[in-house]
This record gives sequence, structure tokens and C-alpha cells, in this order.
Amino acid sequence: MNDTGQATLASLFKAVGDVLRENREALNRADLENGNHGDHMVQVFDIAASAAHEKREAEFAEAMEYAACQLEAQADNGSAQLYAHGLQQIARQFRRYDLTLDDFLNFARAALAEDKVNQGTQSERRGDMLKALLTGLAAWAQIENGQPVSDHPLDMNALFEFGAAYLQAKQRGGSRSEILAEAAASASPLSKSPHRCQSGKLAIQALLLAMQSSPAGRSA
Repeated sequence: MNDTGQATLASLFKAVGDVLRENREALNRADLENGNHGDHMVQVFDIAASAAHEKREAEFAEAMEYAACQLEAQADNGSAQLYAHGLQQIARQFRRYDLTLDDFLNFARAALAEDKVNQGTQSERRGDMLKALLTGLAAWAQIENGQPVSDHPLDMNALFEFGAAYLQAKQRGGSRSEILAEAAASASPLSKSPHRCQSGKLAIQALLLAMQSSPAGRSA
């Protein structure tokens, strides 16, 4: 993690980067087009971690947006461009609902524990986090499909696709983190490419596990 033991956006990105680095060669082999997807994914999360560290005193959404800007500048890395779009849209929704890193951590821990308690403010924040994530993913999909982002991208079709992806992942089985990671990757634009879907599952599961083991967070 970091020197204080607290979770930061930078430390979470670094944890994902470490897992991708361990799987770099396998991801390169899975890339039948250019053979460098593992290299590109390591670069994506190294850049994101560095950017988030630079913005460690900023608000959560601002740090995410800055990381997205740094990724978007990597013109020779298609995965960086893709993840930049996703981070931009999710950060936009986090700002809309005024969500913090602590909200994100609490949501992930509850999801991994299949926490069904629905009481009070904490439950409301989890509901806002779920809406923010799903709306961000839906907007990301619109961008990658060459469509303008609508005011309400989370329509019934998007909800159906998310629900179907989750049920299919649950039927295949695995740990809670594996199921959630597979569902999220399958319901996102990452699913359009087999090697990006593979690395996406690794990245999302690594993020979830890092969040699950992290103590209280800070904004960035």
C-alpha cells in the first residue's frame, strides 16, 4: 500500500498493476494481433497510479479524471485510450453523486461479502455508488459504439445486459471476486476483444481484492 497504510487511488491502481505485471507474458501471448497487450496493460496502470499519486490531495473524481487525461495522451496504446474513456465516464458519475474513495471501498466490501443489509445512510450511499458505476459503464459503452453520451445512458437495455452478465458469471461459479470481475468485464466495452476481456477480469478482480483488504481510504 502506502506509508500510512491507508488506501489511496494510487495504491489501488498500483495493486492492479502488480497483478498485471505478473501476468504480462500470458497477456502478450493472448494478444493474437500485436502480441503486446500485457505490456500495454502494465503501462496503463503504471501511468494511472503515477497520475493518481500526483493528485493525491485532490478529490476522488478529480484524481480519476486526471489519470484518464494522462492515459488519453498515450496515442500508441489503444488500451490506454479505452480505459481513459471508462475512467472519464465513471468519474463523471462519482462527481454527480458526490462519492468518495471511502464510499467506493465500503461498496466493494459489501458486494464481496454479499451484504444484504439495507438500512440508513450507508445503504443509500451504496445505492448511489451502484447507480454511478452502472451509469458510467453504460456511458462508456455508448462512446465505444460511436454514439453521443445521452443524458440517461442507463436505460432498460443496459440494465438487462448488466443483469444477464451477472447471472451468467454466477452460473459459471468461482469466488465472489471472480464472479463480480467477470460480470463487470463482460458487461463493459472490454468484452469486444478476448484479450482485453481477459486482462479486464484480472484487473477488476485485483482491484476488488485490494479494496477488500484496504483500511480506510483518502480522496486520492
